[in-house]
Parts: sequence; C-alpha cells; structure tokens
Amino acid sequence: MEQTSQWEERVQISPAPLEQSYRSILIEVLKTALEPHPLKTKIGRILDYLLSLHTLELSDKAALFLIDQASETLDLLVARGFPEGAVNPCNESRFDLCHCGLAAEKGTLQFFRTAPPLAVHSGTTDHFFGNYCAPIVKDDQRLGVLTVYVNRDHKWSSETEGLLEAIANILAVTIEGQQMDQQLIQLVNDLRGSIINLREEKKFSESIIQGLNHGLIVVDLEGRIRKSNSVAQTIFKPFTAQLEGQYLSAFLGETAAVQLLATLPSKTNQLDRELTLTTPAHDKKIIGFSNVPQEDARGRKIGVIVSLSDISELKYVRKEMEKMNRLSTIAEIASAVAHEVRNPLAGIKIMAQSIEEEAKDNSEQLECSQRIIRQVDRLNELLSDFFSYARPAEPNKRPTSLRAIVAETRPLIHNRLTKNHIELFEDIGTDLPPIIADPHQVQQVFLNLFLNAIDAIREQGKIEISARYLGKSKVHYFKKRFPVLESNNYVVVHFTDNGMGMPPEVAEQVFEPFFTTKTSGAGLGLSIVYRTLKENDATIVLESKPGKGTTFIIFFQAYVV
Repeated sequence: MEQTSQWEERVQISPAPLEQSYRSILIEVLKTALEPHPLKTKIGRILDYLLSLHTLELSDKAALFLIDQASETLDLLVARGFPEGAVNPCNESRFDLCHCGLAAEKGTLQFFRTAPPLAVHSGTTDHFFGNYCAPIVKDDQRLGVLTVYVNRDHKWSSETEGLLEAIANILAVTIEGQQMDQQLIQLVNDLRGSIINLREEKKFSESIIQGLNHGLIVVDLEGRIRKSNSVAQTIFKPFTAQLEGQYLSAFLGETAAVQLLATLPSKTNQLDRELTLTTPAHDKKIIGFSNVPQEDARGRKIGVIVSLSDISELKYVRKEMEKMNRLSTIAEIASAVAHEVRNPLAGIKIMAQSIEEEAKDNSEQLECSQRIIRQVDRLNELLSDFFSYARPAEPNKRPTSLRAIVAETRPLIHNRLTKNHIELFEDIGTDLPPIIADPHQVQQVFLNLFLNAIDAIREQGKIEISARYLGKSKVHYFKKRFPVLESNNYVVVHFTDNGMGMPPEVAEQVFEPFFTTKTSGAGLGLSIVYRTLKENDATIVLESKPGKGTTFIIFFQAYVV
C-alpha cells in the first residue's frame, strides 16, 4: 500500500471527496498499472476492469489512443467492444476528425452526447448514448486519449469525470514510465552495441600493436609505462620482467629515460635516434627509437608513444661489413704497392751485391753494401706479408683434426715458451668432430696467435687453448653476443692468455691492417689471421680487458655426418 500511496501522489488524485467505491476503483487501477506486464496488456486489463463496473453505467466499448508527437495523430493502442471493421479507421486519426482528437487538442476531459463526426467508434449511430474523452497529459505533454462509452441510463456527474481524470493521470504515469523504459532499453542496447564495438576496436588495435615487428610503449607524463607490446617486452627483458606499471627510469636510469621520452620538433628526423644501454649482465644493447606525443581530444599532451627496435645485431653486422670492405680496399692498395716496390728492390739488391764483390778490400764500402742488402731483405719480408694479406692462397678446405693442427704447431713454439717460462694448457676433447678448413693455413693462424700471446705475456704466464663442439641448438647463446654467426654446427676454440690485455679502443682495431702497439713489425699479423679465417669460412672475435688478459674466440665450421 505504500507504493500505491506514492502513485496517488504522482498522479495527483485530488477530486474531493470521492466515494469509497471510486477510491477502490482507483486502487485496482493502480495495482494493474504496477503489474510487470507490457503496456498494451496492462491497458487492456484496465479497460476490461472499467467496463465491468456496472455502477458507472458504462457500455461495453472503450479505447485508448497514443499521440504521435511528430505528426500529431492518434494511434490506436487498445480497443474493447468494437467490431473489427469499425476500429480500422481509428488506427491513425488526425485531431480534427473525432471526439478523441478534439479532447486531445483542448487538453481537457470532454463528454459528448452527439455522435462522432465519422461515426466510426460504434460502427453506427443507432446505439450511441454518449462518451467521455479524457486526455492523458504528463507535465504539459499530451501522451494519449482515453475514451469510454456510456449506456442509455448513464447520467453525467462531476464525480465520474473526476474518476476518469484520475485514471487518465494514472495512465499518464504508466505510459511515461513505459516510454522511459523503452528509451532506457534503447539506451542500454545502444550502449551495449557501443561497448561491443569498442571491444572489437580494442582487440583489433591490440592485434595490430602486437603484430608489429618493432617495439611499442605508451608512457604517461610521469614516465610510467601504460601499454607495451611483446616486442618491447623482449627488448627490455634483460632489464625487467614486467613493463606495464613500471617507471622507465627505474630500470633504465634517469638519463636513458629522459632521452627516450624527449620529443623533437615535428620537422626533425626522428628515425635515426639511437640509445646505447648496458644490461645488468654487462652486455651492450643498442636501441633505435622514435617517439611522438600522445594527445587527448582537446590536444593536450598526456604522454609519449615510443617506437623502438633492438639494432645491436644490425650495428654489429654493419660494422663487420664495413671492416671487410675496408680490408678489401686496403688489400688491393697493398697488392699494387708491393708489386711496384718489389722490382726496384730487386735491382737495388743486385747493385748492392755487385758493390759488395768489388769492395772486398774496402771495409767501409763492404759494410755499407751489406747493410743495404739486409734492409732490402727486410723489405722483401715485409712485401711477402703484404702479398700474404692482399692475395692469400686459395684454401684447400677439407675435414681436418683440430688436435692434429695443434700438435703440429706446438713444437714450433716450444723453445720460446720455455725461454719465457710460459705454461701451455690444452683442453681439446677426443670426441671433437673435424673442422672444415685448410690445415696448413689454420696452423699458420695458430702460430700467429701463439706468438702474439707470448709477446703479450713476455714471461712467467700461461696460455690456454680449449675447444668444444657447438651444435645448432646452442648457437643462439653465442649469437646474442656475436650476431654474425649463422645457424650452423661449429667447433669453437678459445685461445686465452693472461697477459697485459687491451683497452677497448685498442681491441677495436687489432684486426685492422698496419695497426700495431709493438715497436717493430708492420701490423699485418692479426689482419692476415682475420682474412685467412674468413677465407676458411671461420669467424674470429676478441675479448680483452686491461690487466686481465685476452681471449680470441674462433668459430670453425664443424664436419658433422
């Protein structure tokens, strides 16, 4: 009853005083209006209930029309007691064609004794004794019209009008509530559709972002990562296991974070920006990146979108390619110079030898001629190195035992090792597969590396040479450090000494021709080593630290049956 009282207040029932039976009628109408049924069902039940009340002296005919606000026409919703053919013209009627339209237009309840203009409500005018037309209005908005027909004995009364007005008010609230429910349902459906569309758009956008072949992170103004794709997570995996929610400065440092987030003017080329990072494992990682500001709908900056790629491998490979091109160019120059110099040297040596023969009684001339001959021989040795570097002999590559090559090289350096008190340690497995290379050229490479190690140690030190098989499944561990490696089977040789080591700027240039830190020599030894190994499809890299020695790592192609 509390809910009924609230409805009485909302529909403004104020005909005073109503008879007790009228109040009972209104309560029944309210109960029906509150039932959880469609509007048409509730209206039909209310009309059936009113027509069943004999005390009101009503006939068996009643109808309710809804008003189309756009066209200002009456649309029939429910009718009772009319023949089917009689209600067809009422499906859509203008205001000026009937009693209901007149009541709707005036906005006040009307009681008519005359027949409707079109005589359509009853089919004929013979049994028409009058009808009430009550407009249904809510907050000055016309919603519909309720019409009920009376019988021969009905007498108009203000109480009956008050009852119908109160019922019309109840119907107004019911219709308005139904319309609001319809609008709410439509709004919910639209919202559901929008949510579905947004979800699909989000999935589509995320699939695009995750499908990119470069990393992408979205960072807010505080430097916190709000979004990232799988490539970015892979790039930053050495620094942190989780990106989203992390501050860039927390795992990269303040300087690197500022550099990544610094946006440049729109006309500036942002594609070539690079950032060099050092991982917790002390590996170098080079990041190529570009960024753009993220803005909201009002054009205010709310963050930064950073696109990035790990270009460490690309830089390494490019550097190796540049080195090969440079070495090739220098080799061509060295070959041309050596060829042009060798012929004059031969003539100088012949003339010096002639002077030497004629100066047997002149000690001063004899000494000068002999010095000339020694210097010419020295230059010839240097030219031989030039030719070895510029035009290495074509290798005779075949399966070769690495243990046998080391065994052949060891006697050649035994005396120098003993003289300088240097120990040699070998760790070469007996089950090691053969390598594919020219054994004589590899022996020359090892001899060169031994002599360099002895010079670096000088005395009281040790040299270690170890070798192990590296299958395809394990190559990726080395490929992270040395991207030039391919997915092949390798025999990897570590050639280590505990000598003086080298600073990074020296280690970068050791394979360059004519570069040397020694007081003698042309600086071609390690250049020849590098070029010879390349000719044998092998790769050599260097790891060295000042005061901690040097390690040459060589990757030979393994002969695996």
